Amino acid sequence: MTQNTIIHIRFLGHACLLLTAPDQTTLLIDPYNPGGFGGKMGYGPIPYLADFVVCTHDHVDHCAINDLPTPHPQTIHDGPAGEFQIDRFQAAHDEYEGRRRGGMVDILRIKTGRLTMVHLSDVGHSPSGELLDAIGPVDLLFVPVGGYFTIGAAQAREWCQRTGARLIFPIHYRTTRCTLPLLPLQTFTSQGFAVIMQQDSVIAINYDLLSFEQQVVVLEPQL
Repeated sequence: MTQNTIIHIRFLGHACLLLTAPDQTTLLIDPYNPGGFGGKMGYGPIPYLADFVVCTHDHVDHCAINDLPTPHPQTIHDGPAGEFQIDRFQAAHDEYEGRRRGGMVDILRIKTGRLTMVHLSDVGHSPSGELLDAIGPVDLLFVPVGGYFTIGAAQAREWCQRTGARLIFPIHYRTTRCTLPLLPLQTFTSQGFAVIMQQDSVIAINYDLLSFEQQVVVLEPQL
């Protein structure tokens, strides 16, 4: 492992990302079901043969393992996955301990080298001090911002502020291809953040070049 950790992040759509570690290990997070919800999940099929697949919970827009091109992908719960180290922290899908939106979800903490990434899954409530203490320092935060099924813009901002993440990647919002009853991205980005519009689906992150100023990075859904 080199000290100068460079990781590639590819945003496929909804809450699905493909991470590539310095040793080229690939980790697919939360694969969705293309065409699901009566066509409202309009992102295309996921073409990548990832080394590992991890799901935050068993809803079909986050754990569509059977729709992947690999017949039996290597799914992982936690622990090491190549250069990635995965840890889970339980949260609720809503403010009522999951009773409205389908139970509990797992927040993922993913470490590679000196870089710590956190994927908030379908978290539906504000962060508790206990949960923040368990997760620890965060460099990159993947945060749902679309509301309805998850937190909305205001609570997403609260997560950003309280984790102190240096780079924030919004996920799980309404687009022209995902027409679920979610809010659009602008509801979140209009809250005064420093926003970088990447105009691409993939970005390379160099740990040593991370700014100490909190920034929102918007990636274009690839599929």
